[in-house]
Parts: sequence; structure tokens; C-alpha cells
Amino acid sequence: MPRVKGKSSPRLPHEHDESADSQTSEPRPEMKQAHADIERGLVDTDRSPVTDEVYNRTLKEGKPTGGQAKPRR
Repeated sequence: MPRVKGKSSPRLPHEHDESADSQTSEPRPEMKQAHADIERGLVDTDRSPVTDEVYNRTLKEGKPTGGQAKPRR
């Protein structure tokens, strides 16, 4: 633990997250549910791969999307 003026000081957030002793907690309920869902054969329906592909194809590469508004006069 870091020391300031001879006294121990609390860990910074990244020090707490990365420390070995902070990794000993029980799995959170959300993680248990995710594990149970996978074991039952449920599949991930997250759309981020699709939106990432559209972003990379259109915006990042500079290709027009066709849906941009025209400026008012």
C-alpha cells in the first residue's frame, strides 16, 4: 500500500482494480446469469459487431452515408 508522510494511504482506483487481493470476491449475479445463459445455449444478440462494421465502412473510411441532412437556407 502506498505511504504518504509515513502513513498508509488508500489505493488509487487503478491500483485497487489491478491488485491480486481485489480479485477474490464471488462472481457478481450478472456474471452468474451470463454463465447460466451460455450453458443453456442462449446466444449473444448484441448488435455492436454490425454497428461497428457500418461505422468502419461509412464514417471512418469517409464514404457518404446518404442520410445526411441538407443545410437550411
